Amino acid sequence: MKKEHFKGLDSLRFFAALAVFFTHVELIKKFTGFGTHWIDPEERITKFTVFQSVMSKEIDPISPLIAYSSALGVVFFFVLSGFLITYLLLKEKESNNSIAIGKFYLRRAFRIWPLYYLIFILGFFVLPYLDVFAVPGQDIFFQQNFWGNLLLYAFFMPNLAFAIYTTAVPNIGQSWSIGVEEQFYLLWPLLIRKSKNILKSILWIAGTIIALKGLILLSAPFVKLDALVVLKKFLAMSKLECMALGGLGAYLLFNKKEQLLRIIYKPVSQITSVVMIPILIYFIPNALEDILHLLFSISFLFIILNVAGNQNSILRFENPVLQYLGRISYGFYMFHVMCIVFTIHTLDKYVGLNNDITTPQHLLLYGISFLLTVAVSSLSYHIFEKAFIRLKDKYAQPKLTTENAQEDV
Repeated sequence: MKKEHFKGLDSLRFFAALAVFFTHVELIKKFTGFGTHWIDPEERITKFTVFQSVMSKEIDPISPLIAYSSALGVVFFFVLSGFLITYLLLKEKESNNSIAIGKFYLRRAFRIWPLYYLIFILGFFVLPYLDVFAVPGQDIFFQQNFWGNLLLYAFFMPNLAFAIYTTAVPNIGQSWSIGVEEQFYLLWPLLIRKSKNILKSILWIAGTIIALKGLILLSAPFVKLDALVVLKKFLAMSKLECMALGGLGAYLLFNKKEQLLRIIYKPVSQITSVVMIPILIYFIPNALEDILHLLFSISFLFIILNVAGNQNSILRFENPVLQYLGRISYGFYMFHVMCIVFTIHTLDKYVGLNNDITTPQHLLLYGISFLLTVAVSSLSYHIFEKAFIRLKDKYAQPKLTTENAQEDV
């Protein structure tokens, strides 16, 4: 079967992981007691828009980018996962007139589980006993809720643990999004295999999820139940509608819906999809914050479709260095928090960080954290993950290759 290449998507995956990295550097600075650009938008942005809060000097101009970049990176991951997994499933269904669900689950398990459980073991049984990985403000909540977190993380429900206990497990809290991915992978291939009208099913699923979230959101202020608060947080984190939108993009590309694709491929559409990201951050009314992820998802889907399917795209990310960083991005995402924590403690011990970290110290902190994360994730990819990737590839169906690893998270 002819192989297909989605050139450039690995690079985009790296940029998404990097966005998460930036937020977490500032967040860890906050937890460890240093001056930070991180803000909680719900607490600090009180004007009608973020831009008005900046102009009134309520917040500094860079803080909104820091606050939203992690969410942007994760939403991009969700849209990309929905796109790639749906495309693979559609291609398999076309080739075999069915989908081998068991093999799909095996492929996902071989790619996701080994590194997830390595991080799980480190986060629960190793790092809490090493001072250089201590995260003040999280450690005490971790100890208080150890067994509940342990059980939920062990069964790929870290997003539910986050919703219940509200505080992330130190050094591995970012794995909540892997739980969302796994829950999506559990259900999505069944939907694609059984559906006789893929487009209708995708739209129905996305619409149902959005309606359910809207109902919970509207009822939350009037129903004072702890369980409803947990459900609201759980649904807010489980952005399955973003993955469904990615699936919609895969449907359009796979079925060559030229009328729509021509509009998406226009240079003005490409430019707009990029420009809309800062516009949405700074100028969307704060009252609409709960739907921001959907608006971002549309911009991201336009970018993904152009990079994946538009031969004349002005959005090109085929640099070999970026593509390599994209291939190790799963490890980059999973290891980056512990690398940041380690770097902050080490620099503070041997260099001495000011409470309001200076520019040279910032350069050291960001530079060393980044290079350390790249080094650790490279070692993880080549020494640990690749062995399981080879096992995954034994069950690869169909022969879709997108720069070696783009079925990965």
